[in-house]
Amino acid sequence: MGCTIHRQVGQPLLLTLPVPYAVRVVNAYLLLGEPLTLVDPGADWADTREALEGALASHGLQLEDVERIVITHQHHDHAGLAHWIRERSGAEVVAHHGLVPYLAGLAWDAMEAEDQFQAGVMRLHGVPEERIQELYEISKAHREYGGSVAVDIPVRDGDVVAAGMHRFTVHERPGHSPSDLVLVAEDGGFALGGDHLIGSISSNPVVHRPLDRPADPRDRPPALVAYLESLRRTATLDIDVVLPGHGPPVQDHGRLVGERLAFHQRRKDRIVEALGAGRSTARELALEIWGEVARKEPFLTLSEALGHLDVLELEGRVEQAEDADGLRRYVARS
Repeated sequence: MGCTIHRQVGQPLLLTLPVPYAVRVVNAYLLLGEPLTLVDPGADWADTREALEGALASHGLQLEDVERIVITHQHHDHAGLAHWIRERSGAEVVAHHGLVPYLAGLAWDAMEAEDQFQAGVMRLHGVPEERIQELYEISKAHREYGGSVAVDIPVRDGDVVAAGMHRFTVHERPGHSPSDLVLVAEDGGFALGGDHLIGSISSNPVVHRPLDRPADPRDRPPALVAYLESLRRTATLDIDVVLPGHGPPVQDHGRLVGERLAFHQRRKDRIVEALGAGRSTARELALEIWGEVARKEPFLTLSEALGHLDVLELEGRVEQAEDADGLRRYVARS
């Protein structure tokens, strides 16, 4: 598998790198200048490594020339290869401040803690134990696609970071993950968006272990609530184009945000319809809405259902309680 490179005037070089996931490729970006910067280098996978080295060579560069690595969020298809590049080049790593301990334990500890937290959430909301164990084994096998790496430059909302010939203002945009960043070029009219806003698909607001406090499945961060607020904030940014982690550039981010907000409104109404006058777990609602997809992807569809239930609870339209069997159930409020 190879790497496709696209050059756009005044913008970073786009490198589409193969990754061992359903998305198949990830958008990495090479910013020429000082410091020579690579954004989201992909997963620690042999095909990704080969494609990246080939792409650099086509520009007369080698891995050892990379001076800075920017990670837009914590997922393996974006951050997994950073440790290998750092080992080869000594490049500095820039990432969300909450990822300092997370990425330091990416080889095992962080992922084990994430898996155990997500398993606890699934148990609480009715996913069968056998499916939880199946998902755990899959996730454990995927740990080989990432490795522990130190974060040299932890960033927060409002910080300014140099990358190549550009300077970027950092915007924290939690939702898809707790660590999503959008980096807006001060002089280029573009933003590096990671998976916060993707034109071809709606980003999943996935249940994650919190980065800033002890993890408790009964007190999880409301991912969709955070994501909707992040979208609204992104819609106000004065930028021409968003360069996403997957798919083509987003040319009209305000319009796309409007479409995403309308989508989630429709999905929220569908959740209320499925809930009806009964009392249901989030797992039961996911099965009602997505059917076979919910059986094949129990965690992703559960995350989606829980996200909309969180919004509905905030609006006072549903309420929840933990029943004697230990399962959390929801009921519509009249």
